[in-house]
Amino acid sequence: MKKSSKIDLKYIIIALAILLVGAALTHFTRHVEDNPYKDDQIEAASRMFEAEAYMKEEILSLGIPIEAEDLNQTGLLGPEFTELTSTPGDVDAKRTSLSPDFAALMVRYYNQAGMKAGDTIAIGSSGSFPGLLIASLIAADVMDLDVRLICSLGASMHGATRPDYNIFDILHALENGGFADFSVLAVSPGGNNDQGGGVLEGVLYTGTDELSKSLCHESGFTVLDFDDMAENIRCRLSLYGKGIDLFVNVGGASPNCGTSSYTLNFPQGLVLEPPTIPTTDDRGLNYEFAALGVPVINMLNVRKLAADNGMVYDPVPFSDVGESGVYTDIEYRTWVPAVFLIISVSVLVYGVVRKRNEEKKSV
Repeated sequence: MKKSSKIDLKYIIIALAILLVGAALTHFTRHVEDNPYKDDQIEAASRMFEAEAYMKEEILSLGIPIEAEDLNQTGLLGPEFTELTSTPGDVDAKRTSLSPDFAALMVRYYNQAGMKAGDTIAIGSSGSFPGLLIASLIAADVMDLDVRLICSLGASMHGATRPDYNIFDILHALENGGFADFSVLAVSPGGNNDQGGGVLEGVLYTGTDELSKSLCHESGFTVLDFDDMAENIRCRLSLYGKGIDLFVNVGGASPNCGTSSYTLNFPQGLVLEPPTIPTTDDRGLNYEFAALGVPVINMLNVRKLAADNGMVYDPVPFSDVGESGVYTDIEYRTWVPAVFLIISVSVLVYGVVRKRNEEKKSV
C-alpha cells in the first residue's frame, strides 16, 4: 500500500510563526498621517467648543441648573424626563455627542462625500443630539457649504429636553453668536408621528402635545404639522428642493428615519452605497435621498460613530482639539502581510515536497 504524504508538524509551526511575525510587523509599520483637511477640522472643533461655552453662559443666565450627569459641565445635557422627552436615550451617548471632536468628524465626512465650497446639503434633525446638530452646522459653515435645515422639537432622554432651552433656542444661539450660517426651512413638533407630546403624557405631565406645538410657533420658524407620515415626508422633500448634494440625518425623527420595518437597516455614518431601498411611502428621507443617488450621513449610533473614527467614547474631560484619531488617517503597508503570506505558503509547500521525497527514498 502506498503511503499518503503528510507534512511534518514543524513546518506548520514555522509557517504559523511567520504569519504571526508578518501580522506584528504590519501593525508596527503602519503609517499615520494628518488628514489633508485637518486645519478645517481644528477650526470646526474649536468653534464648537466656543459655541458650547457661549450657550452654557446663556443657560446659566436663565437660572437653569447643570445636570448632575453632565460630567463635562457643558450645560447642554438635558434632564432625563420633561414634557419634551419623546423616547429613551443613553446618557453616555448624549455626553459623548457634545465633544467638539464631532465637528471634526463632520468635516471628515463632508470631505469623504466629496463636498466642496458652494455645495448644498440638507439636514434633518430632532432635538435628541444637540451636539451632533451643532457639529454638523458648524462644520458645514467652516467648509462654506449651503445648509437647508428642517428641525423637530422632540428629544430623547438627556437631549435638548428643556422647554425653556430647547433645540430651537440652540439654533438661535448658533446664529446670534455668529458660529454658523444656515437656513431653517421649517420646524415640527417631533415625537410620536411628528405630532409632539412627551412619553410621560398622562403620567407626570398633561398637554405635552399642545406645549410642543406652541413652542414650534413661538420659535419664529415656519411650522410643519402633518398627521400623515407619507405626506410629511413628501412635503420635506419639496421644501429641500432641487440640487441637494448630501443629506444629513441627526437623531431619530420619524420623517428622516422612516416608520417602516426597514428603519434600522440603514447604516451609520457616511453611506455611499445604501442597502436595499424599500418601496413603502413611509421609508423616510434617508432612503428617499439614497434612492435619488444622494450620499447620506446618518448620525444616530454615537458609540459606533466614535469607535469607527478613533474617538474616545464618553470622555471626561473631552479630548484636546486635534489629538484624537479623527484628525488622522492610518495607512497599512499591505505588501508586508503579502510577503509573509508567500513565505509561509512556501514553507508549507517545501514541507510537503520534502516529505514526498523522503517517502520515495524509503520505498
